Order: sequence, then C-alpha cells, then structure tokens
Amino acid sequence: MFPDFLGIGAQKAGTTWLHHNLARHPQIWMPPTKELHYFDHDPPSLRRRLFAKPAHLATARRHLREQIVRTLRGAPDRDLGWALRYCLGRRCDAWYAGLFPEEGGKKRGEICPGYARLSAEQVGRVHALMPRARIVYLLRNPLERSWSAVAMRFRKPRFGGDVAAASEERLRAFMLGPKVARHGDYLANLAAWRSHYPEEQIFIGFFDRLREDPRAFLREILEFLEVDSSEEVIPRDIEERRNPGRDERPPEHLLRLLARHHHEQIRALHAHFANPWTERWLAEAERYL
Repeated sequence: MFPDFLGIGAQKAGTTWLHHNLARHPQIWMPPTKELHYFDHDPPSLRRRLFAKPAHLATARRHLREQIVRTLRGAPDRDLGWALRYCLGRRCDAWYAGLFPEEGGKKRGEICPGYARLSAEQVGRVHALMPRARIVYLLRNPLERSWSAVAMRFRKPRFGGDVAAASEERLRAFMLGPKVARHGDYLANLAAWRSHYPEEQIFIGFFDRLREDPRAFLREILEFLEVDSSEEVIPRDIEERRNPGRDERPPEHLLRLLARHHHEQIRALHAHFANPWTERWLAEAERYL
C-alpha cells in the first residue's frame, strides 16, 4: 500500500504544522514519525541503520526505543511492529509500502521536504509506484526560508548553539551552499515533478497564506486531498505553531546578501505565479538591493 499523497516540502515552509494537523484528521493516516526519507537517500546497510548519524536514521532508532519502553511499561504496543519495521527493515519498495497500512479506508500520506529536490528521473520512479498520488508543495519567501534554515542549523550545539555568534563567513557559506540552494529552487523542483504528474495532482500552497489564515489554508488542502473539510474536523488549536524558529531577524548586511542572491529567482517566481505573496516577496527583496 503506497501513499495516496506526498508532501514534498519546501523545507521551513510549514510541513511540520501540516503533518501534525493531517495526522489528526479522522480520514487520514500519517506515519508516527515525519520524513521517512525513502526516495531521497540510498538504501542504508544494517550497520548504518543501527549506528549511522544521519537524522532520519537516528530518528528511526529513537522512535523504536520509545516504543519498546512504552511496551515494557504496559502501554498498547500497536506501534511497536511499525517501529521495528521502520528502523530495522531492509529498504526496498516493499518495505516502504509496508509502512502504510490499510486502516479503515483512510487516505495515507507522507511529508518529506527532501523529496522536493528529486531529479526528474527519481520522480519518475515515484510515479511508477504511485501514479495517482497527489502532491502537496508549500512555498515560502526564499529570503525567509534561507534564513530560517541557517538559524535552525546554527542553534544546534555542534554548530555553536548561537546564530549571533557564528562568523559571517560560516553563515554565508551555508546560506549560499548547494543544499540550501536546491531546497529553494522551487521552479526547478516543480519542473521535475510536473514532468510526471499533471497539474491537477499538484497543490501549491504559500506559507504566507498559512500565516494569514491557517484554518482556511488547511481546508483548501483537505479539499485537494478529497477528504472531509468541514469545520468539525479542523483542530481548535490550528493556529498553534509547530517546530517554530525563534524569529531571529538576520542582520541587514546578510539580508542584502540574501536579496542579491535570490532576486532573480524571486522575479521568476513572481512572473510564474503572479499572486500577492510573490509580489510581496519581490518588493521585500528589492528593498535590500
């Protein structure tokens, strides 16, 4: 059973909020952990599954430990089998499909921002497995998205624990590096997915819309997924932020750097979408040129 829909990103554009709220919908089943990273990583060996440092493998081990502890304490163990399969199973298409049980006719989905960066060839593989899947892609102002990614990284203890204390050289190297750039190349990412999936199977949402009216934004996504979107299924705490940053504002000189770096990209996005949000992105970027 492959997913009925995929959330492919973008990174720092509300995907944790979306996973949390979709998981609470009575007609949707989501994995107990976000971001399975099946399509954007090579299959890890058993040794790597047990000991390697990448975040998605460490998350799988942590989730398994938590379920073992819950079971030993007498809690229901319905998630233990899933956790064992997720952490220890040999990565293959059957393994991935096995992570999505048929549960009372619910729609099944996964959200993983890494999938936005798949090549057209890799997207073709996804399409071969799930040709009718619906694709959800959330976009955020490239200036905000880049800075949010930087702030998240440099808050971690191994990178210093303080964005303000990081040297400008290190900040620049990360902000302008290839990984951050690939996450933010929305039009190229969309082109890869559109080369296999028709427009009617792709939902493009804007973080600005989520910020302005999260209730209406979630309802639009539920309608796209063809599940109940009535007021009764919208969580009361829909406006609560999930996995929020600390709202650090970059120094003005770094804003100018980001504006120069992203200006042409934002112009292309506004030419493509021509909506109030991309217009706002462009105006902000041009204020710092």
